[in-house]
Amino acid sequence: MNAQLSATQKESVSHIAGLVLVNAMIFQEILSDHDQRVRSLQKILAKSNVLNEFASHWQFIIGQINYYPIFHLAHELITTLTANKDVMDSLRRLAQTAQEIVDLRAALHHDLMGRVYHRLLAEAKYLGTYYTSIPAATLLLKLALRANAWEIEWNELDELRKFTVADLACGTGTLLMASADALTDNYVAAAAAREQKVNVAALHTVLAECVIHGYDVLASAIHLTASTLAMRAPQVSFERMNLNVLPLGGADHRLGSIEFLEGGNVGMASDLFGGAQATRVTATGDERLLSAALPQLDLCVMNPPFTRSVGGNLLFGSVPEDERAEMQKRLKKLASNKYIFANVTAGLGSVFVAAANNYVKRNGRLALVLPKALLSGVAWGETRQLINRNYRIEFLIASQDPARWNFSESTDLSEVLLIAQKLDGVKTHKEKPVVAVNLWRNPTTSFESLTIAHALTHDTPPDLVDGQGALEICLGEKKMGEAVAFKWSELKTRAHWLLPAAFAQSDLMRAAYHLERGKLWLPGRKTTSKLPLCPLGELGTLGPDARDVHDAFKVSKSSTAYPAFWGHNADEVLTIAQKPNNFLIPLAKAKPGRHLRRAEDIWQHAGNMLMAERLRLNSQRLLAVRLTRDVLSSTWWEFSFKKDGRAKQKQKAFVLWLNSTFGLLLLLANREETEGAWVKFKKPTLAALPVLDLRALSVAQLKQLAAAYDRVAEKELQPIPQMATDAVRAEIDASIARALRLPDFAVLREMLAREPVVRMKRL
Repeated sequence: MNAQLSATQKESVSHIAGLVLVNAMIFQEILSDHDQRVRSLQKILAKSNVLNEFASHWQFIIGQINYYPIFHLAHELITTLTANKDVMDSLRRLAQTAQEIVDLRAALHHDLMGRVYHRLLAEAKYLGTYYTSIPAATLLLKLALRANAWEIEWNELDELRKFTVADLACGTGTLLMASADALTDNYVAAAAAREQKVNVAALHTVLAECVIHGYDVLASAIHLTASTLAMRAPQVSFERMNLNVLPLGGADHRLGSIEFLEGGNVGMASDLFGGAQATRVTATGDERLLSAALPQLDLCVMNPPFTRSVGGNLLFGSVPEDERAEMQKRLKKLASNKYIFANVTAGLGSVFVAAANNYVKRNGRLALVLPKALLSGVAWGETRQLINRNYRIEFLIASQDPARWNFSESTDLSEVLLIAQKLDGVKTHKEKPVVAVNLWRNPTTSFESLTIAHALTHDTPPDLVDGQGALEICLGEKKMGEAVAFKWSELKTRAHWLLPAAFAQSDLMRAAYHLERGKLWLPGRKTTSKLPLCPLGELGTLGPDARDVHDAFKVSKSSTAYPAFWGHNADEVLTIAQKPNNFLIPLAKAKPGRHLRRAEDIWQHAGNMLMAERLRLNSQRLLAVRLTRDVLSSTWWEFSFKKDGRAKQKQKAFVLWLNSTFGLLLLLANREETEGAWVKFKKPTLAALPVLDLRALSVAQLKQLAAAYDRVAEKELQPIPQMATDAVRAEIDASIARALRLPDFAVLREMLAREPVVRMKRL
């Protein structure tokens, strides 16, 4: 084992090596029921030297029966072991465990080994890999591969043989297995409808040898993918599987599947059948190469790595530091191509989507598991642009379940499922809406996922804008979520896609939609009232990014000429009116790896109105505050009006608005969600945020709102989840309603208070 590995890494390698061995043993035991040439584990255990017995028998299976994908890596591992007592005892325990699993038939469970693998993989956080949950994979693929969405005769294996599905970051193959399940369902249903005999063995051969394509940088993960795929029909010996191990790092600074941005063939570390597929002519003769081909795809399904280029979540964090820098340079050069539409700041997920785009056929589809930041994150803008230009989104699924915001295991990050069909560029496509699904209960079983998929494919949800109510998705008496339709032609022209996935309650999304357009829509009311709104950027300017502040200043231990409002402690920031709580001093020299910013360049953007840059919605209270003097901040955006009269009144009215139900509703409809209640507000998004147009108010209205501010400025607000019973918030809303001559909109405050993202409780 490499001496440079840490103790944790060595332990991880040992765990995964053991998993590869037990996986081969499980397959051997299952195979022994179908092929008399394969010995059962009991026969192996009866021998004294089990190491030699396994090594020789696996070599026999590879050479004579051809289950190379399952047994080659295990054989390579076991031949490195020494035949001492500890090793023999360990192998016996592994074999006994394999027997127990097979006896329970747990090994036949969808990707059991994958689940164990990801529990053991200590490197997951460095590779940025998250394992898609089986229910999420089932839901995603049942919708993406719904039979009537494809122009194919599913019962014809010759047609199915031409159908291609690939995962460029397949891991242990969860999404590929869910694809195989959905395709099997389509084949069986179509054959039964035509009273045609079902040939399961032939189907599995077609799926394994022609349809399914997988790519990853981890040989152990690909081994498990091959095993799981083969276990679908252990009696069938496949001639080949399109499962490929791609190189990462090394002297050539390889980038794995990202290299498909440069072309449809990528040099491989190895394939599962040990064959060389390409030749390169060199000065000294022909050099044999392994090459992984990526065909044109009907469906690309992925849960790509999440690593980003900021913070501690390093791009290529699993490779040595000296290699990492060169790999990052190469990646940035690839992504800088103006035709790529990817942003490295968003992370590798953005780059993987761009790589896949080049290979998806016209009318083919993407089926993706991605961070929810895709919907509104500034860094994800290029990915949204790529999809806006080339696809139409069919399904957008978000979890509004505080128990699980995510669709991947081993993470708490908010995620979405997205299915998009590529436009053919020739036909004029009939307008089809996006089906937006907000799950109140994130499915925990495949049965729940199938129930949700059935509801979405057999019922039509109402339009969010023109319709009423929502398609309720229920399992018995349990409500799993709501679905609405949203015009794709409208969604793709918006600044971002968050609105139809912003809230669990569809009526709250309706209210936000109309409010953005200056209309107050309330459930049960026939008419709407008008409000004067405008983009925030028309009223003034936002201050510097926190990084720029840190590049010019540090916190001072004494009073200086640079007051600051530092931090956002929920137990300390209780009222709208605030005072500076710290002082800054200019840096004398740049921090390591950063450029020194001039203090005067940053200070000129100081302001006395602050908007939250990030919030923990279930604990914090204020969205905006007003101070007695100009400050800079580390966790708030400074805001300054364009110079005009009545500035003080406008400041008070502005901060009052932002802390009203209207302000919260619009901010949450434009948030960048990281992990449920943990949200951010980016500068470009805030600049476009609809806010009360103070220029359109009369002198009397401004006076009313300023007076209301004075009444509540020193009063303590309750945490945001308690807004429904917060007397101060009720007073703020009532003051705005009176000044703008609006009906009582307390119902919106009550609905917001119920939102899972706000109170961290299920509906």
